[in-house]
Amino acid sequence: MLTVSRTRALVALGLAAYALLFGKIFVRVFAPQSFVPRDIVAAPYGVRMNRPGASYEQRTPEMRSRVSINANGLRAPRDFTIEKPAGIRRIAVFGDSYLLGYEASYDEIATTQLERALQKSKCPVEVLNFAVSGFGSAEMLRTLEKAGLAYQPDVILFSWHHTDPDDTLRANLYDLQGGALVDTGERYLPAMGARRAVEENPLFRFLARHSHLFTIVREKASRFIRRAMAGHVLSRKTTGGAQEERMAGPLDLAILARAEALARSAGASFFVVDVPSVQSRTRFRSSFRLLPEALVARANFISPLPAFEAAAGPGEKLYWEKGHKHLTPRGNAVLASVIAERLLSDPESYDALGCAGAPSLPILAARRP
Repeated sequence: MLTVSRTRALVALGLAAYALLFGKIFVRVFAPQSFVPRDIVAAPYGVRMNRPGASYEQRTPEMRSRVSINANGLRAPRDFTIEKPAGIRRIAVFGDSYLLGYEASYDEIATTQLERALQKSKCPVEVLNFAVSGFGSAEMLRTLEKAGLAYQPDVILFSWHHTDPDDTLRANLYDLQGGALVDTGERYLPAMGARRAVEENPLFRFLARHSHLFTIVREKASRFIRRAMAGHVLSRKTTGGAQEERMAGPLDLAILARAEALARSAGASFFVVDVPSVQSRTRFRSSFRLLPEALVARANFISPLPAFEAAAGPGEKLYWEKGHKHLTPRGNAVLASVIAERLLSDPESYDALGCAGAPSLPILAARRP
């Protein structure tokens, strides 16, 4: 016979289960969530890397794609030898999820389209995509130093996103001492052990890939933790778009300078690529706004902003409007064409890539009539 207290407990349990079920159904029907997972592990050199051999699906109300990582930890359908093949020139790309190509298939991402465009101009190139979701400039530099240079790149591309100053602050991989950039000896593997333990749980994996309600809770918790790590818990600032932005400081500039110096010493050309933030379908803001004007005026700083503005329109999406709002295939195409045109029009990079075709690739070619 059930006691009053036991009956109340069962009723409370039933109501809680009903509330969870109702919440799950409500969210799935009226506020469907996006599933944009990532699969990262600790690299031997103290930062994150894509898990070699990983393959996972990303889907939102607007798109569906599969991310496949090769044995090198790079996004590519094939593996690369560390030794550069004879007659081949290499472009090494370092960035975050935008250049990794989240929310786009491999054939659609900017680095793949860049490779195809250059090959059409008779450049014997292969593009190695070292980008990792969540990377800032400090992690890019560590990866270049410890992994990228071994592949003997002829051209090195670093992305610059408006979140990079905060990412560098969190990472604490480098410091300035007497005006010189020094390695702190620290590792930056945020919650990697806990993440791996949780993600290896079958129930978590199922919920993360299929539960809309679980995704809402996880995303809000993740954003809070990122803000806390950057010291912005009490502000409205997030890594996805800030009302109060951190301008690039001496440390950020020193990291870019070190990356360029390493590239030059290895005989490679070096470029920094702007990843603009999206305001609407027709309005964008250059992330170069956080850097000194004299720096971004240099020929090796590439911004697709004018091309984005020219290609944009009320019926044209360059960034997805749901999910994590990465570049659409169209946005990736415009970005790739801008980079390709700069590499082909710059005498140094043109020679470095061994191109035999005409050094021209009009941006208009990447646009629909």
